[in-house]
Amino acid sequence: MLDVKKIKYRPSPNLKSVRWFERRLIYKGKSYPVKNLLLIAAAFLLILFLAAYFLLAYRNNQADPNLAIQKETKELTDRIGRFMELPTGEQPTLATVTDQDKLKGQNFFAHAQNGDKLLVYPIARKAILYRPSIGKVIEVSNLVSGGAGQNQPPADVNPDTENSSQ
Repeated sequence: MLDVKKIKYRPSPNLKSVRWFERRLIYKGKSYPVKNLLLIAAAFLLILFLAAYFLLAYRNNQADPNLAIQKETKELTDRIGRFMELPTGEQPTLATVTDQDKLKGQNFFAHAQNGDKLLVYPIARKAILYRPSIGKVIEVSNLVSGGAGQNQPPADVNPDTENSSQ
């Protein structure tokens, strides 16, 4: 058989911090190692710090909804710009199709589905219908010049911004 000897580890007397970690805290008749309590406290503070960080990031994102819309517009234009030449020198207006049934009579929205994104370039007079779920452009059209309200998305499309041009 194997003999097992119990060896008591005694750190060097010059290392006061090591001796401090080896102490035990006695509370209501129970003994707790100090190093375990410090590890628990450090883990708790780390979790508290992360929670505060994510709460502040969430609040900052909620405080400026235009920032999220500008970010989404940039992502869409970057994605579409990989395979299609987009107008330069202007920021498009972004809208989302929310009720495809109301758009049935319009040729441009014949193949539209709820959730499709509409990018409107009023100066270049272009409209692009994009479906993010499959990553394809569904329809591209030139805007017709006729009235003051022609460059705006139809009323049945939910605009994500008032006008994101800056």
